Formats: sequence, C-alpha cells, structure tokens
Amino acid sequence: MKLPLSLCLLAVVSLPQAGIAAGSDNLMQDVFVLDPIKVTGRMEEDTLDRTTAIVVEKNRSNNVADYLVRDPEISFKRKAAMGDSSDIISIRGMESKRIMLNLDGRNISSTGMSGGNYIDFGTIPLDNIEKIEVIKGGSSVEYGNSALGGVINAYTRRPTEQPHFSTYATMGGWKDFYDFHNVRGSYAQKFNAVGLSVGLSHQHADPFLRNNDYDSFHFNPKLYVDLPWRAELALGYNYSQTRRGLIRSNRNDGNPASDANPDVPGYNTAIDSNYPTASGESFAGGSPTPSMTVIGDGAHWTKYRHLMDFTYRQEFLETAYFEVSGFKNSESRREKNYADVDARMQLKTQKPDTFNPSQTRNGDLVLDRNVIVDNTYGFKFKTGVTVLGHELMTGVEYKRLTPGPITVEYVDENYNKAGANKWTGKMDSSEAGRPATVTGAFLADKFSVTDSLRLDVGLRYDSFSYSPEGQDKHLLNSQLSPKIMLTYDFTEHQSASLALYQNYRTPTIPELYWNSQAASRDATVNVPYLVGKDIKPETARGIDAAYKYSFGGKGFLKLSGFYYTVQDYIVHKPVYVNRSPGYQAWAAYNIDAEIYGATLSGSYDLLDTVTVNAAVTRQDSKKTNDPADPDGVMDRLEYIPDWKGTLGTTWKINEQFTLDAVLTYVGQRNYYVNTAQLRKGTLHDYATLGASLSYRVDEYLTLEAYADNITNTQYEEAWGYPALGINAGVSIKWEL
Repeated sequence: MKLPLSLCLLAVVSLPQAGIAAGSDNLMQDVFVLDPIKVTGRMEEDTLDRTTAIVVEKNRSNNVADYLVRDPEISFKRKAAMGDSSDIISIRGMESKRIMLNLDGRNISSTGMSGGNYIDFGTIPLDNIEKIEVIKGGSSVEYGNSALGGVINAYTRRPTEQPHFSTYATMGGWKDFYDFHNVRGSYAQKFNAVGLSVGLSHQHADPFLRNNDYDSFHFNPKLYVDLPWRAELALGYNYSQTRRGLIRSNRNDGNPASDANPDVPGYNTAIDSNYPTASGESFAGGSPTPSMTVIGDGAHWTKYRHLMDFTYRQEFLETAYFEVSGFKNSESRREKNYADVDARMQLKTQKPDTFNPSQTRNGDLVLDRNVIVDNTYGFKFKTGVTVLGHELMTGVEYKRLTPGPITVEYVDENYNKAGANKWTGKMDSSEAGRPATVTGAFLADKFSVTDSLRLDVGLRYDSFSYSPEGQDKHLLNSQLSPKIMLTYDFTEHQSASLALYQNYRTPTIPELYWNSQAASRDATVNVPYLVGKDIKPETARGIDAAYKYSFGGKGFLKLSGFYYTVQDYIVHKPVYVNRSPGYQAWAAYNIDAEIYGATLSGSYDLLDTVTVNAAVTRQDSKKTNDPADPDGVMDRLEYIPDWKGTLGTTWKINEQFTLDAVLTYVGQRNYYVNTAQLRKGTLHDYATLGASLSYRVDEYLTLEAYADNITNTQYEEAWGYPALGINAGVSIKWEL
C-alpha cells in the first residue's frame, strides 16, 4: 500500500492550486435531516446541500432504516416489512455486523448470543432524533472494529431555552387502512443549567406474513447539566420493549421446520389463503428441536432493552476539550412457542419419533425461554485541540462484550422429542457465554496543506481477546490501521476526495461461538473440513474516491467509487456436513472477499418549485478460498444487487402543497438456495414507485397522504419472503 499511497499523494499535491478557501464538505458522508418544517429558506437548504443532505419525514417512517431506503449504496434484505431483526441492511455490500450504529456517539449494536448479533432497528427510537449521518466506508479513524462498511450516527435533539414540542402520527396498510400505526412525540427544553430532552413512541403492525404481528414501545429521556469551568454532564437512558411474532411457514410442502427446497410439491401452495405464500422462521440459538422449529399460532418473542450512558465533556484553552464516556447495555428476550399438532405430526416421517398427539393440544405452551442477549459495558476517553491550523484528536476505548445465560422456564417434552436427532424432549438451560474484550486507540490530524488542499491522517490500534468455552486455548489478536484522506477544492464549486485506509474487524460473540463448535475436535458438532481452523479477525484495505460539482445553489453532481479487499472475511451460516442424521451445521469461518463499485448521484432545481434527484450504483463482489464451497458454485457474496438506482422529484405546487415521487430500481441478487446441495439462486430485479402529497396547514402543522409500491410490483428482498405490494397511509406532524 505504500507505493500507491505515495503516488496518489504526489498526484493530488501536484494539481494546480486554485487559490480557493477550503470548504467544509465531507464527501464520504450523507446527512438525513428529520425536520423539513424547519428547513424553509433557500439559504438553509443550500447549506444542507453542501453535505448531500436529504430532508425527509415521509411515508411509513417507522425506524432509522426507513430513512435510508432511497440511498443507492444501501441495500436491504428484509423478510418482514415491520420489525425484522435479522441482518437486513448493508452499505456498499458490507452487512450490518460490519456497520457501526451510534446514538449520540455511543454504539448501540447488541452483543448477541449464538443466534446472531445484527442491528435490530426496531429497538431504536425515532422519536426525538434530529438527524442521521451516514459515513460510508472505513475512512474515519475514530470508529473501528465493526465499522468496515460505514457508520450510522443518529443524534437526539439538544435542548435550548426555547421549548420544543413535536408529535407525529401515521396509519395505513395493505389490506385495511388500520393495518399499522406509528405515534411518537418529543419535548426538549433547557432550564438555566439543566436541559431535558425526551422522546416517546408506540408502533403496531398487523401480520402481513402469517403470525408476524409487531408491537413496540420506546422511551428515551436525556439530561444535560452545565457544570463550572465550561463543562457538561449528559446522562442518557433508552428503553424499548418490542414484541414480534415469528413468521409461520405458509408453504404446504409437508415440512414445517424447513423450506429450503423449492422443488418439493406444495412449496408454492399456501396453507392459509389469508397470507402470502412464504417461508417460516425458527427461534434463534440452541439445538434445532421441534419446540424451536415447529412454530405455532401466537409464537413470539418479547425483547426488553435498556441502554444507559454518560458523557462528561470539559472545554479548556478556548480550542481544546476532553470527553469521558461510558455505557452499559442490558437486553433480554423472552421466547414463547405454542403447539400446532398437525404440523408437528409431519415430522413423524423422520423415524424414530415417539411424539404422542394425544398428550399435547393445539395452542398449548411448548416453549418458554429467557435469553439474556447482552450485558456489554465499556468506556471511552477522547481529547482534541486545534493548534497552528491542525485539528488534533486522540482517544482510547474499551468494551467488554458480555452475553448472558439462557434459562429454559418450560418445555413440552412430548412436543420436543425430535426423532431424527434423538432428542429426549428435555432442553437444558445454559450459563452465560464467555465474554470478549475489545480495546482500541486512535490518533488523527486534520489540517490544510494549502488554501485548496486538506489532509486528514490517522492511525488506529485495535485488539481483542477471547477464550472459547470448553477449550484450552486463548485467542488474542491486534492490528494497526493507517488512514489518510485528501480533499482538494478545484474551484468554489468543485471538490474531490481520496481516502486510502486499512480497517480491522474482530469477530463477534456468535461468530466466536460457532467457530469454536465447528473447529473443535467434537465429532458430534464440528465441521470436518474446518477442524483446527480458528477464526481470525478481518483485515480490510479500502480506497474511496469522490468528486462533487455544485451548480451554484441549484444542485450538485457527485461521482464516487470504492474498492475493498477483505482478508479473512468472516462467513457465518449453516454449511454442508456429511454426517447423519442432518446435512447442515452452523459454522463461522474465514474466506477472502473483494467488493467494488461506483455511484453517480445528483440533484438539480429545474424550476424554483421543482427539484429532480437521481442516483445509480453499480457494484460487484468476489469471494475466494471458501472451504464450504470448494467448486465455487457461488463466486460472489450473497444479496449484493448488481445495480440500484433512484429517480425522484419534489414539486412545491404552492405554499401549502408539495408533491414528492420516487422510482426505485433494484437489480438481481444471488443467494444460496441450499448450502447442503450448494445450489445458487437469483432474485429477479424489480422497480417500485412511491409518491406523497403533503399539505402545510401553517408553520407548525403538516398533513400528508402517501402510497408505496403503487404499481403493486411482486418482489422479494430476502429469498422466500414476499415484500409488501401496494400500501398507503396518512400522517400528521405538529411541531413547535
């Protein structure tokens, strides 16, 4: 990397100097502002446009992910329209476990148990969120470990002496007008030295897929206290309670615990005609016994999440500061399943099976389990100073990723007997999993080389430590990651950035656990071709480049490109095992991967009242050295669309009415149909059209009516799970 880095630096420095004062653009960052009522003046909109801001509070905005749908470099893999808690999002092909999600600077992704550790957007409130920043790629030195793909920063509203109130409500649906609703409100005000910011929300959705109802409640107060000597203490608390019904298989294929083979008769025949034909889900983590895989009506989990944090900030010497912060997560999931005797009887073809249908009735409780998902805590120290034109920043951080125990409150031992796996019906509780410690340190300097050239350099150190359960070994690894970004202003309206960097991602708790199983010497759980292959951290090298031209306050044009090569890319999924009785086992292991692409985006005011926005992304990937796919049946990473594009327009009809429309196109995506048979499948491309009409009653009140997927396009984001067809709703927002 030294030679290319030197050549790129020489090339940029050698460009003719335009003598224009350096701007403030970060071309690697997009900003989503959630307060369109406040953005009323042309000058304010121009200022936002300098960072490619997208002003949104439209349509079915239920969570943070809903604000990112239009971004062509962000892809989705949702099984359910509401409350999907799986790995639903990727930035430039990097999945959510390679994306850092922060709320006011603190990471809020959970540690996860053996079932996974993905960003659960349903547990993140939108009430009182003022703006969302998306930093794409890994060019920022402050964020490490899980930030290979990028960083999503959400910020709550800071209180001022002027009180702020807001309420927002929306309702709509796909069958009935009341299929879902979302109500939220916020309040912020400062009283002398004490400020309070608080949000409250409730969301509900009826099941679009069989049994997949959704309900959530959020409460997030935050207290700010001014202290002597220009110091401030902020105390935050975030509570969420989320209930989600597990999707029941609606395929009449005779196997209620698996829908992995589309060639089985009945695969495309619905069991319940009230719902679309779709695959089902299982409870995550633990042994795949019938009490976890044969899902009955009413099966659900309820997740309780408490996020606590503090930040002490001290300013001094007019240009310097330091911050000390800490956080604690507490997250649990209560799981319950109920009997479906007819579905359970379909497993009797897998001999031997001693399930007695006379001992269990439909609707009986067959599983009651409490899973402590996350007890993680951590600390961070950061300090910065501006001196002689240099913005210096350094810091250290420590996190202890701590999963908790699993307590089986009840299991129906008759329903839970699994013939082929020879389970007796019992299900044991388990102790808390082994913690992993992650430490990091960073140093950065940002300064102007000339009036036109800015340089941002940094160095980051990351390390992790973990001891697998039941094994006499200790995994310890560390990495130094250099970063450099150059931004050059050709003229007042033209600028370009080039970032070259290395990143490092330590394995998550679920990845560490499933690798310890697959790589062990235990022949009942291991994967023979992975035995002895301990998991390694990912090392990514990336190049981000961007060029932006501004049309003098009327719009912009931006071209960006990226290339990432990831050594020891971690795959976490079921893989083929030639062992009776099953042919799949969960595993986590390393491969190598490349991800690359380019994006062209822009916005332009055709008239004073009409703005057009367009963007298109072309991306691809390669994967090599996959021991679970030695013949290269799939030579790319799963679910990365080859093309994604958006075309939208905003027409301010008059002072009251605004019409907004957007056409979104998503290209083909490849996936594994079955890892045992190593079959590759392809999801077809699709296009959807959405529109909204808002009416601004006065400076405080706005009404809106909207429709999504107006053409009723039939498509899937995740294989086996149809997405919503045409759906519509209305909303009201009042803000003071």
